[in-house]
Amino acid sequence: MIAVATHAAEGSPFPRTNASPVDANEVDPAVLAAARGGDRAAFVELVRFYERRMRHVAWQVLGDHQAMEDVLQEAALRAFRGLPSFRGDSGAGTWLCRIAYTTSVDHMRRRPREVTFGNDEPWQAESPDPGDVIVARMTLEEAFAALSAAQRVALLLVDREGLDYATAAEVIGIAPGTLASRLFRARTLLRAALEHDDQEVQR
Repeated sequence: MIAVATHAAEGSPFPRTNASPVDANEVDPAVLAAARGGDRAAFVELVRFYERRMRHVAWQVLGDHQAMEDVLQEAALRAFRGLPSFRGDSGAGTWLCRIAYTTSVDHMRRRPREVTFGNDEPWQAESPDPGDVIVARMTLEEAFAALSAAQRVALLLVDREGLDYATAAEVIGIAPGTLASRLFRARTLLRAALEHDDQEVQR
């Protein structure tokens, strides 16, 4: 397995950073080319470059530190094996985040149902709509946790990481229009919870 050094995520699922916008924060093309050519040191540098973004994606799906560490190692291995076939149709960061997302979802599917975090498979018809689990006195934190994994990742990628809708949709594996509707629904629910929090503070 390719071991990639990581740092434990702490606190909020949206830790504050001073990262540059995604379009100005891409790995050196020479590093990517070397990694695609089989240079393991270059591959490790490639994964480390996008590690923070991959970690945030995995956390939104899993909500568990140890599971996140395991998934990131598995995702790195999948990326290493798949790199020779990477055509570059999307950016390296998008490709790696997509692997992190699908690996996280695969991990959730293998988990016993009683320890599932949130609605990890929102694309299935039997999954409850987040609106059905938002109650009148739900806090902002509870409302965020009640969103589906895909909605949490979408909010992260678009509102925190600054990806455009098309790129974020590619990471999650849905159409941009679907992403837009999920973001609208998620923001509406969070806005309602925030307004409730504000009302509680004013009492």
